[in-house]
Amino acid sequence: MVTAILLDCGVLLLVERGGPRSLSRPIIGRGTWLDRVAHRLIEREKRLGRSLDLLLTESGIAASGIPHIGNLSDPARAYGVTLAIRGLGYNSEMILFADDMDGLRSVPQGLPKELEEYLLKPVSRIPDPYGCHTSYADHMVSMMTEPLDRIGIEYKLYNAHEVYGSGRLAGIAAEILSNSERVGEAIKTLVGQEKFTEQLPYYPVCDSCSRIYTAKAVEYDREKRRVRYVCSDIEIKKRLHRGCG
Repeated sequence: MVTAILLDCGVLLLVERGGPRSLSRPIIGRGTWLDRVAHRLIEREKRLGRSLDLLLTESGIAASGIPHIGNLSDPARAYGVTLAIRGLGYNSEMILFADDMDGLRSVPQGLPKELEEYLLKPVSRIPDPYGCHTSYADHMVSMMTEPLDRIGIEYKLYNAHEVYGSGRLAGIAAEILSNSERVGEAIKTLVGQEKFTEQLPYYPVCDSCSRIYTAKAVEYDREKRRVRYVCSDIEIKKRLHRGCG
């Protein structure tokens, strides 16, 4: 037999009796995994002594290619957690971060081949091939945000090129670069990628050719907060791209 007990804190407790041992399991919110994630997030913020006035969730969206149905899953999950946080009585918003400083690695199928001349350049600096948006990136981002708007997902949109250009992340970037060896080892441990144990975890944009992945960051001056890089050859998707030196 299962007995439901409503605790003073608003948590529904289910107690199973009659078996070899009693089993109790708290039901948080509506009892979904989203509610459990929201509860853990709130409890973590309490332990850290941080403000609970506004709890943010975040979803990244790519701006380098045409969105597909799978691209919806990340913002849908993040917004689900936001709704669960609100359901537990706290204010929450979702940030949608458009990665429009990514380089164009290849021309997506169906888009004009003329885009070849912009390969490896940040997509926020590439013209919109259809001429209806300010850039290639804005066009792709709009193809993602319009469906989100139609299904009622609420978000605050941030574009990478604007955030980086404002200097808002300069302090964080400096901290990462100052601890580049630890960061490189952490990335290697977490995802098995060794690249950043050999170069700095930073993608400069080459001043000469305006490409991003050919520019390899090799040295960081902490006092001046400047990165030295070399624009060298790189192979991406079985295609060799020449650096400019």
